[in-house]
Amino acid sequence: MDIKYKHFDTLLSERDLCFVDTETTGFELDKELLEIGAVVAKANTFEKIDEIDIKIKPSHIENASPEALEIVGYNEEEWEKEGVNAKKGLRMFLDFAENTILVAQNLPFDWMHIQKALEEHELQPTYHYKGLDTFSLGWLMLGDKAEFTRLSLKEMADYFKINMGTHHRAIDDARTAYEIFLKLVKTYDGKR
Repeated sequence: MDIKYKHFDTLLSERDLCFVDTETTGFELDKELLEIGAVVAKANTFEKIDEIDIKIKPSHIENASPEALEIVGYNEEEWEKEGVNAKKGLRMFLDFAENTILVAQNLPFDWMHIQKALEEHELQPTYHYKGLDTFSLGWLMLGDKAEFTRLSLKEMADYFKINMGTHHRAIDDARTAYEIFLKLVKTYDGKR
């Protein structure tokens, strides 16, 4: 299936930002999405508009990395009760993220897993075909500081004194990426 991005008439500067985080059954691309957390913020003001937390029931939990499940805090009972199938979860995300620019900490990881899942379920993206990465922004503004060895979400959250909630839960990591972005913008404005 060919992925085709919609071309909206909205100017780039007027597109809201969708801070996204995914949790998966492992790092490899053959692993499944377990969670998608997202926070949408208004273009230009970056005021938070809404958020969504989607738990996705895995189809092949037997192929999951035990380490990944432990990191995510996967609990079969919780996912069975609160989770939806992958196609429904992806549709929920696509409705939520429509006409936005995706932003994430290490965006390629999240983007590739979402893209792969969209292809598997014959769905098309509704968000812009380019995105922003808080890692890249952090590298530009903080990369010369000795306390950063990886510029991870946790390192930047600690640096900016941001409460991460439950690390490696998609919605909490999406909220943290949003808060880090706000701090990076403030840091950038202070350097101009």
